[in-house]
Amino acid sequence: MNSKEFTFGEGIEFVLKQISISSEDHQTFQEDAQQIENEFVRAISRRDPFFARAFRGLSLTGSNLNKVKINLPDEFDMLTKVALPCGMQPVPVAGNPGYIHLRVDGDNVPLHLTDRLGDLYYINRRKVQSWFRENINAVIPQLNHIRCSGGRSFELSNRSGGHVAHTIKARCLSHPGRNISFDFVPAFEFMASEWPRTFHKYPHKDLSWYAVPRKIRSSIGEDPLSFIVCAPHWERMGLEKKKNLKDALRLMKALREGNDMHMLFSYAIKSVFLNATSQKRINWNQSPGRILIRAVDSMAMFLRKGFLPFYLAPDANLFEDLPEEEARVYIRILRRIFRRLTKCRDRNCMTTEDIQIIFGNGVLMS
Repeated sequence: MNSKEFTFGEGIEFVLKQISISSEDHQTFQEDAQQIENEFVRAISRRDPFFARAFRGLSLTGSNLNKVKINLPDEFDMLTKVALPCGMQPVPVAGNPGYIHLRVDGDNVPLHLTDRLGDLYYINRRKVQSWFRENINAVIPQLNHIRCSGGRSFELSNRSGGHVAHTIKARCLSHPGRNISFDFVPAFEFMASEWPRTFHKYPHKDLSWYAVPRKIRSSIGEDPLSFIVCAPHWERMGLEKKKNLKDALRLMKALREGNDMHMLFSYAIKSVFLNATSQKRINWNQSPGRILIRAVDSMAMFLRKGFLPFYLAPDANLFEDLPEEEARVYIRILRRIFRRLTKCRDRNCMTTEDIQIIFGNGVLMS
């Protein structure tokens, strides 16, 4: 691309256009994903009658739910809702914000998924993941020719065994290069009124929240009973009717990709925006470019502190697994980007060289 000058606002709009997803891609990827999900769930249900009785549907989460995916809508994060034939109560784990145990009772407690502690039964995270893993491993070989609309067909492969998610890749046999990735996460659904009283309160419009398997990062030993709270529809409310905010979030993801900061996972980026909205630190009526500058500065601040609050449990740290050396590298990159963005803003000029430095070559080649 020949060198070109934009105003700051024009340059930002150019980048947004480059990373946008066409309505056709949105539709065809969604249609293919729906067909693949249906075949996948049907295969497991045929194999495992207990799963068939427990399954309560799939709930989309992540970037596609919030409509902040960039480039291609080829990744689907799916909460796989299951309901067991027993009562279930979330019990906060002392000293571990955001984490809960799932205590169960009744005449039909599934003993193959639980541990007994004294007179009480709790869901065992490892047993739930093994249950999912065994079913997935058994059905994947059968799912080697899923027919979708437009003459497309897909073959499934299992990419991970599931610490949190079970990752499945669908490779298009008829259109090489067209692949779709699915993260299936076991999820137990709760009503908003069942949110633990000791946890922070959030607007919820009576929408559900979930418990998903997650190991506690702790030096005191493994807890096989731990789950973490998850409320994607509550979080989505924090982004609603804030188009400029969502555009800035997409820009942040683009510069993450363009500068190889892959350990800044998408939920961490979204959390910077969610935390800022809840604390009213940023005026979301500003232009996307100005919001981006504030977001880059905020991310660098969280990295310097080594602590990014989990939106649903602000005392929990989303950066607990980020190596210090990686954080230092990202801080240097973000400082450089912050300086370049503020320079573009102040002179009201953004060149293709600026765009390349901030967002990487991929944006110019899209």
